[in-house]
Amino acid sequence: MFCVHKQVAHGQWVDQCCFKTEFDAYVSAMTKSTETMGTCRVYDSTFQEVTMAFEMGMEIDVGGKETAA
Repeated sequence: MFCVHKQVAHGQWVDQCCFKTEFDAYVSAMTKSTETMGTCRVYDSTFQEVTMAFEMGMEIDVGGKETAA
């Protein structure tokens, strides 16, 4: 399961929605990030890692494996 998290404060993330495919989560995170001009990430709950992140609609480096807080 791939979940989209939205950053509400430094180091604090809130679940937005979850998808069966990484592609659907990717599109959702990119769209939400663009609409809110904020930061969103895609979290893979199977491997417990962040697969990608977006800031203001642009993909940013997640800096390796990062677990959800």
